[in-house]
Amino acid sequence: MDGKNRIADRIAVYGILILLLAGGIAAFVFSRDFSGKEKRYLAEVPSRFSLTEWTLNDDLETYLSDQIPFREQLVGLDSRMQVWTGRATQLEAWPTGDAIVEQPVKADIRLLTDRTARMREIAGMIPCRFLVPPTAGMLRMDEMTPLRKTLYEEEAAVYDKLTGEEGFIPLREAFAAAGTEVFYRTDHHWNDSGVQLAYRAFCGAAGLEPADPVMFTRTEYSPFTGTTQARAGLPAARADTLVCMEPVFPVTMDVQGESETYDHLVFPEKANTWDGYEVYLNGNHGMLTVRHPGAGGGKLLVFRDSFASSIIPYLSANYGEITAVDVRYYPGTFRDALEEAGEPDEILFLYSLDSLANDTSIARKLRGKE
Repeated sequence: MDGKNRIADRIAVYGILILLLAGGIAAFVFSRDFSGKEKRYLAEVPSRFSLTEWTLNDDLETYLSDQIPFREQLVGLDSRMQVWTGRATQLEAWPTGDAIVEQPVKADIRLLTDRTARMREIAGMIPCRFLVPPTAGMLRMDEMTPLRKTLYEEEAAVYDKLTGEEGFIPLREAFAAAGTEVFYRTDHHWNDSGVQLAYRAFCGAAGLEPADPVMFTRTEYSPFTGTTQARAGLPAARADTLVCMEPVFPVTMDVQGESETYDHLVFPEKANTWDGYEVYLNGNHGMLTVRHPGAGGGKLLVFRDSFASSIIPYLSANYGEITAVDVRYYPGTFRDALEEAGEPDEILFLYSLDSLANDTSIARKLRGKE
C-alpha cells in the first residue's frame, strides 16, 4: 500500500508541475495586450532579466498573473466567491441591487474646500459655478448593509458640505427624487436622465432656458457595459444602453492638436470599442472647442473630467462657444487654459466628487505646476 501511495503522490506532484509548466509556456506563447472584459491593458514581458534584481520577480509575477490561461474566468469566479462569502467589500467596485457602484469617496473636507476656493480665485471676476454629481453609491446606500451604508453616509456628509459652498449647484436631492435611474448600472457615469437633470439645474442657476428636446436627435447603443463592472470582475445583471443626444442645429468641434474640424459631437464608431463611453465627443481631450453660431454669442469655459462629455451637447444649444479643458491631458495649468480660452463670459467646473477631491493633476495644476 505504501508503494502505491508513493506512486500516486508522485503522479499528483508531476501532474501539478506539468500543469504549471504548461501554464507558464502558454502565458508566453499566447500572450495578449488587452483584456476586453477587464477593459485594461495587460502586463508586458519583462524587458530585463537579472536574478539579482527583485524587480524582475515582481514584473514576472505581474506578467504571469495577467497572462495565465483562463484568467478572465478565474477572476470572475473569484469575484463571485467574494460576494457569496460576504466579502464583497474586498472588490474594487461593489455590487448592490441590479447595479455595480464605485467605492465611497474618501475626502478631506478642509482640503476640498481649499481647492474649490482656489478655483474661484483663478476665475477672478468671471462668474463661475460648480456642478458635481452625487455618486451612484450615495443614492443607493439605503439598499446596502449597515457597514457599507455608514461609509456612504460619510461621503454624503462631505457632499452636502460641499454644495453649501459659493457657486455650487445642488444635485443630490433632485437625483434622489428623480424616480428613475440616473446612473448607468455598469458604469460610474450618469446616464441621459442624469445628464438632463444636471443640465436643467445648471440652466436654472445660470438664468438660461433649457433647450427643447426636439433640438436633438436621440441615438441608442446597446449593449454597453462600463468600466465599473469590469473592475468588479462580476458579470452585469443587465447590460446598459448608451443614450446620446446629437444637436440638429449646426455645430463644429475643434480638438487641440488635431487638424480636422468635426461637424458632430457623437461618434458612433466608438460605441463598440472597449470604452463605449467615448462615443461622446470622441473621448477625452486636453482642450476642445464647440461652436454654435446660431446660439447668439456667449462663451463658456468648462474645466472638466469625463462627466462633462455627455452634457456639452446640451450646453451647445445655449452658448455660441464652449471651450472644454481636461487638465489630465492639457499640458498647461488652469491659468494657462483660462488665458488660452480668451476671456470667457462664464466658467463651469464640472468634476466628479472623486476627481475633485483626489485627482493629483487637478491639485498640481491649481498650484501652477505642470
